[in-house]
Amino acid sequence: MSVAEIVQALVSPAEKLIDAVSGAIGKAYEPSHIRKMADSKAYELQQISDAVRNNSDVPIVYNSTGVSIDTSNFEEITKRASSRLAYQEITKQQNIEAVADNAYQELENVAEVSSEPVNRDWMFRFFNSVENVSDKELQKIWGRILAGEIKSPNTYSYRTLEKLKNMTQQEVECFRLVAPFALYQNKNRFIINAHFSRDKYGIKFDSIMKLEECGLMLSRSLYYYIDFGEEVEPTSIFNNKIYGMIEPTNSNTPRIELPAYAFTESGKQLLDAICLEANEPYTLDCLEYICKNSKNVKVTAHRIKSISKCGIDYDNIDILKNR
Repeated sequence: MSVAEIVQALVSPAEKLIDAVSGAIGKAYEPSHIRKMADSKAYELQQISDAVRNNSDVPIVYNSTGVSIDTSNFEEITKRASSRLAYQEITKQQNIEAVADNAYQELENVAEVSSEPVNRDWMFRFFNSVENVSDKELQKIWGRILAGEIKSPNTYSYRTLEKLKNMTQQEVECFRLVAPFALYQNKNRFIINAHFSRDKYGIKFDSIMKLEECGLMLSRSLYYYIDFGEEVEPTSIFNNKIYGMIEPTNSNTPRIELPAYAFTESGKQLLDAICLEANEPYTLDCLEYICKNSKNVKVTAHRIKSISKCGIDYDNIDILKNR
């Protein structure tokens, strides 16, 4: 290992974040717990905010030629414009640093990250996307995305950043309501489209359509196929709470067909960023549905203990037996 590689390996997640953020926003970034705003700066921000609110009316002149701005007091208008721009830039900086602070908190308990640097263009695109995000919950989501990119560069695409940037709070909330029902199988993410999904859990088609408009899901119901291969090996369907094992009972086991709504690539990435707890009863209902509607398969469900790079650790108790 070269000297440069050794130095890279010694860089902590927090140090990598600070370096990436500082390079993108053009100033030395410090986490919130060591960053102190001087009283004079806080007072200055308040004065600017008050000036913008108290002087927001631009003088308008109505005459025979139409409507125009009264520029007789040009100096006063210039001051107000300067105050407005300063207030906007300070607010943008506060939003950026709030997102970076959330990312820092996400990385505090992370032992190691990839030594690969985050793409500089990605960082510029990211901060251009978050500068106008003042909602606290959205800032947390953006913070998780930044932390995820610090841990493993190229995790989140430009397309995902653009889609999240253009989403309203209502659309984000719609995604948060649907996300706990997502099932994982290999690299795919989907929701089973069955009667119990709609009737018991209220997964509405309108919500799926809205998320399709956002580019996160497909509203047309597809058939998701699970093939066991020539070796007739078991497969799994899981989320962050339940690990479902599906085992073929003989070599004649046909492939499983599941009616489903699928998540797009951006939808998959946003699922990882939001990281909500899965709906356990729904997951168990889905596994029971697979068992009842598939031939020659054995289905078991197990609570997950932990998920890591090495795989999924789950207990041996089959929850479905006791339902």
